[in-house]
Amino acid sequence: MTEKISIIIPAYNASATIDRCLTSLLNQNIRETYQIIVLNDGSTDNTLTKLEKYKNDKRVTIINKLNTGASDTRNQGLKLVKSEYVTFVDADDYVETDYLESLLKQYVKNNCDLSIVGYYKEDDNKEIRFQGAGEKKNLTQEEALHDIFISTGFEGYLWNKLFKLSIIKENKISFDDKLKIAEDLLFCCKYLSHCSCISLNPEVKYHYVVNSDSQINSNKYGSDFKKESLDVLKVYSLIKFIVVPMNYSKVVSAINASILWSSTSILRNIYLAPNKKEIPKKLIDNLRSNQKKYRHDFLENDILPSRDKIIYWLNYYFPSLFAFLWRKVNLKGNGF
Repeated sequence: MTEKISIIIPAYNASATIDRCLTSLLNQNIRETYQIIVLNDGSTDNTLTKLEKYKNDKRVTIINKLNTGASDTRNQGLKLVKSEYVTFVDADDYVETDYLESLLKQYVKNNCDLSIVGYYKEDDNKEIRFQGAGEKKNLTQEEALHDIFISTGFEGYLWNKLFKLSIIKENKISFDDKLKIAEDLLFCCKYLSHCSCISLNPEVKYHYVVNSDSQINSNKYGSDFKKESLDVLKVYSLIKFIVVPMNYSKVVSAINASILWSSTSILRNIYLAPNKKEIPKKLIDNLRSNQKKYRHDFLENDILPSRDKIIYWLNYYFPSLFAFLWRKVNLKGNGF
């Protein structure tokens, strides 16, 4: 029997959280059958040992593999999927009992190409730092491609969305394993470029847990600057290549505003980085150029909260001072 939904979970050194994650998924109240594919991505802790206890559950498939990173691991998972729908869950996270039901119900009710649910971002101790905003509605392709760049909305995450496998397969959509950051956003935008109707239900069904060892904290301010942080700018360029032929001017403006904002954040990271003197001046000049080039799109666009425009000007005219104050006061973005 072919399952209705497949859930792909890349797991790397997830021994502390994998039980919580799988327990929440195995307790789903959905009537349709579903499959959980856990790919142990070369963990060096006892993640594989933790997974052994699930090997007799027919709903769980465990794949042990060499470490190749999240993108390649997800691609390998997609090759195993034969269900109608697929979603992705991070091994650090957990879901509500009606997570799958809520995602699937939107397909049944709205005949959509993509369904999206709401989420919390929270600490290890379950303290909620941020809730994705939005209202229950259907979106057009253009609206979804624009709204995916709103930093308080559903964003370009994989784990709050249910994808049609047919759209992925027919259009050969995959993850770029050369990217370390924002590869999920690129995947989502590639997918959206083949969608007509997108359904959003912002009721919280997913719990995104940020811990001290997570990727989001590996590039925190005050750490050494890593060239991988520039991947987000590569992603925006690739997305523009997809969107420009569609003649969605508002979407292009949203991308440009995001390029400016990311360039500003990267510059702030550089000014605080212990290895600042090693950063090529050309790179800093290019980032500063983005701040000027896309200023109009940023100031006229509605993709970011109003306070970010003030932050932009302070960053632009007093970059070093503002970076110091940012770290001193420990200012944060949408939850972290």
